[in-house]
Amino acid sequence: MRWSIAAVVGVAMAAVATSGASAAPVTDAGSGTAITTRVFDRATGEPVKGVCVLALPVLTFRLPNACATRSGGGGRVTVEVPGPGQYNLFALPKPDSPYGAQWVGPDGGTGRQQEARRVTLATGETKRVNQILLDPRATISGVLDMRNNDNDGLVSIAAPELDLHQEKWSVPVGADGTFDIDWVGPYEWPVLFRSQDGPAQWSGRVGNRLIAEVVPAVVGGSVEPYTFRTLRFRGAAIRVQMASLPTGLPGRVVLYNSATGDVMGVGEFDGSQSSVRAVVIGGQQVKIECQCPDGTRWYGGTSFADATPVVAAYYAGINIDMR
Repeated sequence: MRWSIAAVVGVAMAAVATSGASAAPVTDAGSGTAITTRVFDRATGEPVKGVCVLALPVLTFRLPNACATRSGGGGRVTVEVPGPGQYNLFALPKPDSPYGAQWVGPDGGTGRQQEARRVTLATGETKRVNQILLDPRATISGVLDMRNNDNDGLVSIAAPELDLHQEKWSVPVGADGTFDIDWVGPYEWPVLFRSQDGPAQWSGRVGNRLIAEVVPAVVGGSVEPYTFRTLRFRGAAIRVQMASLPTGLPGRVVLYNSATGDVMGVGEFDGSQSSVRAVVIGGQQVKIECQCPDGTRWYGGTSFADATPVVAAYYAGINIDMR
């Protein structure tokens, strides 16, 4: 089953433990739990208005098209979170801003989420954290290894949301295989590539964002673009066997990286099949969700948190029974 880029960009994941993957960021949960901070220009010390600030459960990452919480006067911002747990902050300036996006680290910005500051909150707690210091926007410049003829895809720094009609933060690869992501801060970032036919893969040809090769973002663009080498034929084909479903009703199977919750593969069905196939890059563990016409099911559990991880080895053919 081909991974349609137009379709695979939403249905939020089930709520999970803070050490695992989570749904898209929620900033109006009504829990009374929140993070407050201020946003400044690092170079001038001036406060910055209009910067989107996201609070995401640790190690998870989604970029929404719309932003619920932006910095206001004096750079002040308060971000509500769904409840207690550990969170990372991500600062996302507007597309025309002179500043670049960043994970908020202990002493400034970073492109690696695992280096971001962790904020631990109790139920109903509002915690003030150190200020966010913005750096100039920079560009990740790259070129695909054209031997696989994969120059029909998208690149981004975050995995897709399902069902978005337009991906605001993803960049199409040019006909010559080149791409530029020009709205990030001047740090090192993992980069995700998705094509119509091959498995989604992070830089370094891996499925786990936390161990991906990182690519420097340079103010003004890089003279030496990063060569993104892709793997087309080292995926793991996972076939999911399902119980009888109402004929003609569509659904899909979604494969999430077990460490980050990133969407790494999707297989769609129309209700006439008893099984569906999806392909992911090998060398990772995935958790499997069926968004079935008669309800949501998880392989080995009831949510992402307790679902059973499946080892997706290179070249593997894996059969999963979800009947």
